[in-house]
Amino acid sequence: MIQEPGREVIKSMLGNDAFLLYDEIYNYISDNYNMDKVWDNGGKYGKYVIRFQKSKKTLCTLYIRDNQLGVWIIFGRDERDKFDKKRDIFCEDIANIYDATEVYHDGKWLMLDLSNDYYIDDIKQMLLIKKKPNIKLTMCGYCCEMCKAYAPNIRKNDERNELANMLKKYYNLDIPPESIYCDGCRCTNKNARRVDNNCPVRVCVMNKGIEDCSECVSYPCNTFMERKGLSYEEAENEQKELFNPKEYQDYMLAYDNKSRLDRKLK
Repeated sequence: MIQEPGREVIKSMLGNDAFLLYDEIYNYISDNYNMDKVWDNGGKYGKYVIRFQKSKKTLCTLYIRDNQLGVWIIFGRDERDKFDKKRDIFCEDIANIYDATEVYHDGKWLMLDLSNDYYIDDIKQMLLIKKKPNIKLTMCGYCCEMCKAYAPNIRKNDERNELANMLKKYYNLDIPPESIYCDGCRCTNKNARRVDNNCPVRVCVMNKGIEDCSECVSYPCNTFMERKGLSYEEAENEQKELFNPKEYQDYMLAYDNKSRLDRKLK
């Protein structure tokens, strides 16, 4: 494992076109799957590699190369059956590559080399075969599963001290760690705890009977902007000397709600 190289390093290697493909796949996975992002040296397959995995089960792997992005997806037996049943939704090239890919003891190792967006929709469909999306969004677009204030995450691994430091660093908020606890804004339990019980976005969304802010004709309004989080680029620019890609990924990405909802609207 290595430290995340950072977006500018990745972009300089991939070039602008391949970086846009990387960004789309990366964001699609981040928006739909609760996955750890593990960086490593790419060896003979590329300079860097990022694995999207949970409990040692890998959703897919991206290889960062000079002016090219590699996507590696392994299909086990059950997943191959699902692919065969849905093969009509895939383009002919993908079907041919799939059929030509050798089956090893742990499945088909499907490697795709991307230089344009021709396979992007097919890749998303293959990821859906691998795993159903499991991300829960708040009403303003925060991501519960990524949030260190979310009750299930606290019970699993309490990182509220670190989160309090990050909230001070990136948002200049002084919140004691013991006050950081949230059952989620969609929790209907009478005694549900939230970091902010008076969130104006939650009241607005519930009153309008919509799923989240992206469904509102006034999005992004002033009420939403009160809860807007920093994007990667904003955090990097505003904290140029202190910014750390890994800590942003681990603690702050959960709150980049505008980028997430903007992508949902595309």
